Amino acid sequence: MIRWKPVLALAGTRWAVSRLRSGHEPRPRRRRGVVPWAVAGAAVGLTAAAVSRNRTTLLTGRVVLVTGGSRGLGLQMAREFGSRGASVVVCARDRDELDRAVADLVRRGVTAHGVRCDVRDAGQAERMVEEAAARFGRLDIVVNNAGIIQVGPQSVLTEDHFRDAMETMFWAPLHISRAALGPLERTGGRLVTITSIGGHLSVPHLLPYSCAKFAEVALSEGLGAEVAGRGVKVTTVVPGLMRTGSHKAAVFTGDPEREYSWFSLGAGLPLVSVSGERAAARIAEATARGRSHLVLTPLARAVIVARGLSPALVQRATGIMARLLPAPPEHVEERPGREADHGLVNQALKAPTALNERATRRLNQKRE
Repeated sequence: MIRWKPVLALAGTRWAVSRLRSGHEPRPRRRRGVVPWAVAGAAVGLTAAAVSRNRTTLLTGRVVLVTGGSRGLGLQMAREFGSRGASVVVCARDRDELDRAVADLVRRGVTAHGVRCDVRDAGQAERMVEEAAARFGRLDIVVNNAGIIQVGPQSVLTEDHFRDAMETMFWAPLHISRAALGPLERTGGRLVTITSIGGHLSVPHLLPYSCAKFAEVALSEGLGAEVAGRGVKVTTVVPGLMRTGSHKAAVFTGDPEREYSWFSLGAGLPLVSVSGERAAARIAEATARGRSHLVLTPLARAVIVARGLSPALVQRATGIMARLLPAPPEHVEERPGREADHGLVNQALKAPTALNERATRRLNQKRE
């Protein structure tokens, strides 16, 4: 990340010197004032930098709950919040995965606690919030991050795929957010919802995901308007493509190997995707600074603007994309990405997607 303190100090110094030299030609007796002006300017710059820095360290002593925090972006956010002084509670369904994540956080010096929870179960979700608040005596930030990705043509996806997506990425955030409002109101806390560019643009072969994310965007923005009067703030995060190793956990239906090919390539290209570390740092910074909305990548911003200006044109573009994607096969199969990563094409794609492959190892994603 950019170190703003020396930049601001230098800017202050340059401003002071230019201020002294502006206007008419300085006389000899004024030249003696250059050093005091420079010192004053540097002091102003350092003070401004210190104030700015203090805003990023407002997380010290805070308690953060991250759903889906055992791997991927969730784990990296937990690391980032912890590195800024927060105590972190992470949840996941898989106990072994959760234990590895907590051990990883503790090794990094983070005060961490893990809760095994299926966020799709309203009762479990509410008890998780209660446990997080009870564990550290308060709750300041709740990050709705848990999600699933199902890839395939809509004709081979069942209603269960759509139902599972909605349960995980709409109903779960709704239950968790409502349960958390009381504790967050007491601390003047914040809800952070990790949505997606898929909540602004419905991408072919990702229809359950997009439907759930559209609903999640509406939930986050609507809650932000309604709970502001209660002292609870809401941050809506819109990631674009991210290198978090999520292609290994995604489920591919239809022709798994071919579906995996296009998805892994899109998610892992360096010029159009952002690293999980960079994304987590920006989310933590936006949370600390109290931002209400954060779009993570230039491509995501461009897509949102294009759809706003010409939805018909974007619809035609996605229609062309749909015709280029794999057709529904005669024999439908379903496999997770870590099992669909076979064949010559997918082996060849490991070179351009090498950064995402490395993210799989760093972010506790299952590889086998």
